[in-house]
Amino acid sequence: MKVVFLGTPDFAVPSLDALHEKYGVSAVICQPDKAKNRKGEIIFGAVKQRAIDLGIPVYQFNKIREEGVQILKELAPDIMITCAYGQILSQEILDIPKYGILNVHGSLLPKYRGSAPIQWSIIDGEEKTGVTIMKTAIGMDTGDMVSACEVKIEDDMYLEDLYNVLKTKGAQLLIDTIDEYVSGKIVPVPQNEDEASKCRMITKEDAKIDFCACAKDIRNKIRGLGYGYFLYNNEPVKVYKAEIGSGKGVSGKILSHSKEGVEIACKDASVLFTELQMPGKKRMGAKDFINGVKMSGEVL
Repeated sequence: MKVVFLGTPDFAVPSLDALHEKYGVSAVICQPDKAKNRKGEIIFGAVKQRAIDLGIPVYQFNKIREEGVQILKELAPDIMITCAYGQILSQEILDIPKYGILNVHGSLLPKYRGSAPIQWSIIDGEEKTGVTIMKTAIGMDTGDMVSACEVKIEDDMYLEDLYNVLKTKGAQLLIDTIDEYVSGKIVPVPQNEDEASKCRMITKEDAKIDFCACAKDIRNKIRGLGYGYFLYNNEPVKVYKAEIGSGKGVSGKILSHSKEGVEIACKDASVLFTELQMPGKKRMGAKDFINGVKMSGEVL
């Protein structure tokens, strides 16, 4: 079976590896290169680099609906797989593969359609999420569902932890699904629109901590984004780990500054930040952080 894979970030690499091992991937489609290092050199995306390592031809299009149609037709895939590719496909492209296109999505559809389902599932305090294999359709993650697996969101999970679990689960689910789907043993199921929800893209502003919020919500935001920040003396202080404290006070007031962490009052309790970073400094645990920074008063 001839397989073409579309993906860009690290999340898609395990799926590419699994597909190539079982079927041999004919070509990989990635988003155009954008990231640069300090020397101004282009940094390849994780999927592109992995495809190069595996010796798989790589194609990149600014607008796949305009530039990629003819090449995809010439590749003549039996099936195409998308995983965090980053562009919307046209109906003309959807009609190219004999068995259509399957997408690996990091949520239990129809909940959390969109580009940041893993982040928002943690931010919203969900107790579970998962991966869904769906038929790619014109809409944003609206296609019929082919298979799914559930993952519990543990209380100590941060973005990187859940991300790594889901990318591995997604690859395994994909391999467990394709043959049964192609053979007709799996009948795709339409999504229930009454249960659907869409998550928006994450912005830099989302990382700003609002101490008028509840402690649990603040901690979930840091867990879901992988970090947050507040302003102290008009400088942004990044925080990476947090626990819910028992202190009380005016929202934004620094309650304590010790080797246990920096404790700041919020709406209903307090939040204890245990890993922090000042501008231009390294990320530190609380014990090292307080040796170089003395915090008191209030934050914004």
